[in-house]
Amino acid sequence: MLCPICHQHHSTLLHQFNGDDDAPLLQKLQEEVPSWIPTQGACTRCVDQAQLEVWSAHDALTYHTSIDGYKILPIPERLAAHPDYTGKGITICFIDSGFYPHPDIKSRILHMTDLASEHPHSVLHPHPNSWHGTMTAVVGAGDGALSRGFYQGLASSANLVLLKVADEQGKISGENIAKAIHWAIENRKQYRIRILNLSVTDDWATSFHVNEVDQAVQKATEAGLVVVAAAGNDEHALVKAPANSPHAITVGGLDDHNTLHPSGNTWYPSTHGTTVDGIQKPDLIAPAIWIPAPLLPMSKEYHTAAVLFELAETQKHHYLKAKYANAAAKLGFDPTLVFYPSEHIRQKVHSEIGGRKLITPYYQHADGTSFAAPIVSGIVAQMLEANSALTPQKIKAVLSQTARKLPKLALERQGAGVVHALGALKAVQGLAKKSAITIF
Repeated sequence: MLCPICHQHHSTLLHQFNGDDDAPLLQKLQEEVPSWIPTQGACTRCVDQAQLEVWSAHDALTYHTSIDGYKILPIPERLAAHPDYTGKGITICFIDSGFYPHPDIKSRILHMTDLASEHPHSVLHPHPNSWHGTMTAVVGAGDGALSRGFYQGLASSANLVLLKVADEQGKISGENIAKAIHWAIENRKQYRIRILNLSVTDDWATSFHVNEVDQAVQKATEAGLVVVAAAGNDEHALVKAPANSPHAITVGGLDDHNTLHPSGNTWYPSTHGTTVDGIQKPDLIAPAIWIPAPLLPMSKEYHTAAVLFELAETQKHHYLKAKYANAAAKLGFDPTLVFYPSEHIRQKVHSEIGGRKLITPYYQHADGTSFAAPIVSGIVAQMLEANSALTPQKIKAVLSQTARKLPKLALERQGAGVVHALGALKAVQGLAKKSAITIF
């Protein structure tokens, strides 16, 4: 299809605009092509650029206005989050497979411990079990150190407590998840923990009345901790602990198609439905695909990405062939490509970068509700920064009340709808400020 704004061919065009809410956006598009009307549609790239210009013109908000050179857009911009709130003074506890002190979070880690292994490995040497937890923590609270600040999380100033719950074989048990939650409750005063992020799941779909993980979640909430849980990625499975807990904020998946305008949003297939206790989950949905996430430093994937981007940035064809010849054996590529035109090498390199979901030498794009949950945890951190007196119950209510329903999608798949970062923040800013609650 030919976009009437940029006159480039695209697979789809956006046509769904809200006349009132999108009036400034439509005006920007018509400034480009005065004869344009919304029914003609526009490509996501033109809509994104117009949206950035609208936001940049808003006195209260300042956003990145340069997106050239980046295939994946940062989450704060995609959710139109307020850039002045970054979770400062709030501690998020991530309970996950394992962690590595990545440069994007290293300076704000208050505590990191292994609660599952008899012989913990050194955190200074990345372990395969460190990958998932490192990604969730950076997605939610990274400051973008390795991207010059571009790929920040919503809680880029928050402090972190990282609890590893995968054993030596990489298995995560409900027993260890519950153990970590109790640890967070017991140590919440020392580290001023306000949020628990659980991008992990128990093995069985049991009642929250008897499940030890759910019982721990309830105690955490009663202690004043906001518990955010990933719904899971199997749309045909039953919702398991901790996502089945009525006390947790359970996050399902949204596919925003890596754009800035909500008209193109669709559902990301994720676990949903009625729990064994008759509770409808998820509570809301958040981006779960096209998520900028870190590569694990010093891993095989990390070293491969460095080589691929070095090749991609090599301009002179004779240098390219020499570098490729040296790299082919390491990467397992076809060494005979050096006898063909350099364009064949370039095509191979770009194909590998795309196939491996690489964005830069340090980041890839990931998918799954494991990454939707920390996005919501980041929003909660912003809300608590704006109003520290908020209770877990009030935060859950505000997130639900400000969420935006996804048209034509069953309620059982989206709960209250798409999380609205700016709407939730404004709602808590508008609440009467009370003295901070004592949760310790």
